[in-house]
Amino acid sequence: MTELPAPRSLVAAALDCRPDSITADSGLGRHPAWDSVGHLAVMLALESHYGVALSDETIRRYDSFAAIAGRYGELSGQTS
Repeated sequence: MTELPAPRSLVAAALDCRPDSITADSGLGRHPAWDSVGHLAVMLALESHYGVALSDETIRRYDSFAAIAGRYGELSGQTS
C-alpha cells in the first residue's frame, strides 16, 4: 500500500506553502494562501489522495487544518 502524506504536508502542498506555516488555527481566510481558490485546491487534494468524493457538507466542514487533521483517520479508511 502506498503511504499517504500526513495531513499537514498534503494541505501545504495544495496551498503551495511551507508545512510549518500550517497550524491548527489555519483555515479558510485564516492563512495567507487559504482563500476560496486555496480551499478548493485543498479539497481536491484530499479527494485525489484518499480516493474519496467529498460532499458539499464535508467541504464546508473541512474549513480548517484542525478539522481536516481530526478526520484524517476517516479519510484514510482507518478507525480509531
